[in-house]
Amino acid sequence: MILASKFFVLSIFFFSILFSPSLSNSDINTLLSFEASLISDPHNSLSSWRVNSTHPCFDSWFGVTCNPRTHRVIKLLLENLNLTGSAHSLSQLTHLRVLSLNYNNFSSSNLNLSSWPNMKHLYLSHNLFNGIFPTGIVDLHRLLRLDLSHNNLTGEIPMTELSRLPNLLTLRLEANSFTGTLDSDNLSSLSILDFNVSDNRLTGQIPTWLSRFPVSSFVGNKNLCGGPLDSACSNRTVDGETAVRSRESSRLGTAVLIIVIFEATAIVAAIVTVTWYCYKRRRRQRMRNGSVSGEDHKGKYGVGRGARDEEMAVFDFDQGCNIKVDDLLKSSAELLGKGSVGTTYKVKMDGGDAVVVVKRVWERKKRREVDGWLCVIGGVTHSNIVSLRAYSNSKDELLLVYDFLPNGSLHSLVHENRGPGRTPLDWSTRLKLASDTAKGLAFLHSYNKPKLFHGSLTSSNIVVDQLGNARISDIGLQQLMHTPFFINNAYKAPELKLQRKFTHKCDVYSFGVVLLEILTGKIMETGDGESSIVEWVRRQMEPEEKPWEVFDFELLRDRELEEEMRALLQVAFMCLAALPKDRPKMSVIYRMIEDIRAKGSIDASINSIMSNLSYDSSADQ
Repeated sequence: MILASKFFVLSIFFFSILFSPSLSNSDINTLLSFEASLISDPHNSLSSWRVNSTHPCFDSWFGVTCNPRTHRVIKLLLENLNLTGSAHSLSQLTHLRVLSLNYNNFSSSNLNLSSWPNMKHLYLSHNLFNGIFPTGIVDLHRLLRLDLSHNNLTGEIPMTELSRLPNLLTLRLEANSFTGTLDSDNLSSLSILDFNVSDNRLTGQIPTWLSRFPVSSFVGNKNLCGGPLDSACSNRTVDGETAVRSRESSRLGTAVLIIVIFEATAIVAAIVTVTWYCYKRRRRQRMRNGSVSGEDHKGKYGVGRGARDEEMAVFDFDQGCNIKVDDLLKSSAELLGKGSVGTTYKVKMDGGDAVVVVKRVWERKKRREVDGWLCVIGGVTHSNIVSLRAYSNSKDELLLVYDFLPNGSLHSLVHENRGPGRTPLDWSTRLKLASDTAKGLAFLHSYNKPKLFHGSLTSSNIVVDQLGNARISDIGLQQLMHTPFFINNAYKAPELKLQRKFTHKCDVYSFGVVLLEILTGKIMETGDGESSIVEWVRRQMEPEEKPWEVFDFELLRDRELEEEMRALLQVAFMCLAALPKDRPKMSVIYRMIEDIRAKGSIDASINSIMSNLSYDSSADQ
């Protein structure tokens, strides 16, 4: 009786699942209606839809993926099947996130995309779509990739509407019959990485923000001019009218000059203001405390040996940090390592359980300049950045004080935690540490006045805190040095071989090398030519991709997550682009890694901007 009762309850449960409104019979009906409307399915590719007609979320429907919680269709991949018919009925799949109909013969006209507000990846290339640019594009706020190339679309490209899509990374519109211009300054703030409008009927000048893309992105538009094309726009006739731009260019040049001067002045003013603020606060604290030798001052700012002894002044960024130079120097210290900047120690403070990391820096800029920069660095607070707790800036040396994080560095976790009897770093942890690092670096790059970068990012200065979060250490040390340095050539961006000017894109390249370490478990420290890890990975992936000749063998136990590993490898290759302008911003990289963590992978077409990798849109959420 009890068994029968349980069986009855289970039957009711499964019956409710199969026929509850959450399953949305509308999705089933939409797919079946779409399949029935096809004029041609030469390979009988969708036969499984008719045979397994119960529900796409519980049966194997070719190309269909459902959300496991809501049981709504979120992904439809029907590529290279030679299907012929209309795609209009698919607009009823309102929960779609990924749709790819590439390489078919769909001929719908005047598409409306507004019914797909959750769409992230939309691939309709190599079909027979006609009419104007699909309407409703402005409603796709989550859109990352849009490929309408190789169709029969006409009319103007709605640049203003596209400018309202903050996450757009790919825009491929080549081989259509689009007309009009590319004018839209609003798009310049977007993070588009993959752009192509070649072989259309576009006219006018290529906007400056688009000139960073190669010639191949614009060829085949005979009335398009300006960089990177060879055809100049001055005195050029477009559609029978002479394009006179000299006056506008002059005004633009003056405006740009004014902006540059203003920003430079603002940056200098910001540094002076911060330095003066720090100085005044420290002076007021000295006046309150008086000239006391060797006393323990517990305020936010303390003085180690009296107000007149500038060499021993300690600037404390953390309320109650209570650090004195004498205490640091007489405490027991353990050498953690030596580098190009100085020596790093683990210091256990006498008379307490506090453990800190102290970095002794030998060479640096003038003391006043250093104080100004350290005031800025001390104010950088983020969960994925190791905060500067205090510093002592004397005549002979600079002491920087940080929290000690006991879980070691990413370098030690990936490269040293190996072999029998040890637990290797699993894939989910590696991916989380990569995301944490990207998030911290993106936050650092968000500082504009003054502009901050890391300058020497390696797996050794990415440490793990007590909660298992990755945190970046040694931020801003480049700005303290007389001459730029780099700890390890393996992480050095190619442009630094010709110049010593560090930029955010140098950090992006270094982060790409860190990603390769996470994926391969290898490190090659010289970074010169054939011996670099970057060149090694590229060689292993050519002429055909063999990822398991690249991926760390200890990841074999997570082999079912290979798609995520491939996706992260694609992100790494983007970071390692030879030209700085071809590398994405860290904020974009962070979003892509989070997309991998949340959805399992990212669009494989991410590598289309890399000259040595082919365009592939078989992606997912």
